[in-house]
Amino acid sequence: MRVIIAGTGKCLPGSDVPGRIVTNDEIVGLLLANRAIKPGSDRPWEPGELTSEKITDLVGIRERRWVTDDVNTSDLALVAAERALREAGIGWEDVGILAVGSSTPEAYFPSTACFTLYKAIKKKVDAGEWDERVARAALRIPAFDVLAACTSGLYAIDLVRKHLLFEETASPYGLAVSAEVFSRMVDFSDTNSDLWGDAAGAVVLKRAEGPAGIICTEVGTDPWRADTTYSVGKDMRHHEAPVRPNAMMKGHEIQKFVLKIIPELIERTVAKANRFTDGGRRIGVSDIGLFVCHQANARIFDFPAKKLGIPPERFYVNVDRRGNTSSASVLLALREAYEEGRIKKGDLVMLLAFGGGLTWAAMIVEW
Repeated sequence: MRVIIAGTGKCLPGSDVPGRIVTNDEIVGLLLANRAIKPGSDRPWEPGELTSEKITDLVGIRERRWVTDDVNTSDLALVAAERALREAGIGWEDVGILAVGSSTPEAYFPSTACFTLYKAIKKKVDAGEWDERVARAALRIPAFDVLAACTSGLYAIDLVRKHLLFEETASPYGLAVSAEVFSRMVDFSDTNSDLWGDAAGAVVLKRAEGPAGIICTEVGTDPWRADTTYSVGKDMRHHEAPVRPNAMMKGHEIQKFVLKIIPELIERTVAKANRFTDGGRRIGVSDIGLFVCHQANARIFDFPAKKLGIPPERFYVNVDRRGNTSSASVLLALREAYEEGRIKKGDLVMLLAFGGGLTWAAMIVEW
């Protein structure tokens, strides 16, 4: 028995919910106005030093999407989830478990997953599709958030997958969503604020027989590096004075970690997959048709591609037009790769993510 991906969905501000495209020109204006410090120096950027082209050269991002003030994390999650359900050919009443991965949950509590279910039920009742008495009994399913920074989406998939494999629910279907409103976690005095975008992605998972599906997952942490990336401002730490929300990162430390973990994770996951093939075909790195990685920036794929001899075009890239959408990036990239015809039935696809904690995860999927 395996768990297959039965449907995928996405949500983008400015297309699916109120929001807009934010270009590098706008980001440059915000960084200069807030006297953002030039990396590697102790002074702000000077006009003319920081340009739209400079940002593209440094991180490969041309634009990103941001929501409007009236859109929250669960709104993005709901749209992505319902699109994945529609593609899978099922409804909310068929879902047995919901996990939402997010670095920017809507509130400390309740979970964004509960908010998402609440909005799904209310939408059905308001549309006259469900009687309110029926709605009260519907979707009394496990619903929870997963917080593993940019790895949260893959952690959510892994948890739902294992829930289905152990048949903890009568329903063969589960839903994993990742949603981010990172535009509310940026401090424009920090140059790293040019990275972040808002989005959501979702997958419907189904317990099924047959060769297709998730072959294996590999998840873990390097917690001794927990202080290399962390949130400030929106936290429970004591502050003598108000602190602007921001994602603090020790960029050089993160880069060293990423360059090490991606090739290591690729090799470890392929080796693990071969322990689950039951004497069937052996899988090599060259058999992976597409690598869908966390879209931290466009430059991180060059080293692992060269080290492992992987053609660069096998790494899917959409960060240039979406920005770093944290935990949503892998599920969003998966959906867009599928839309573009980059994934076909029978293909082997590897999903990889890494994030604060430091967390990491990978899985191989036979489509």
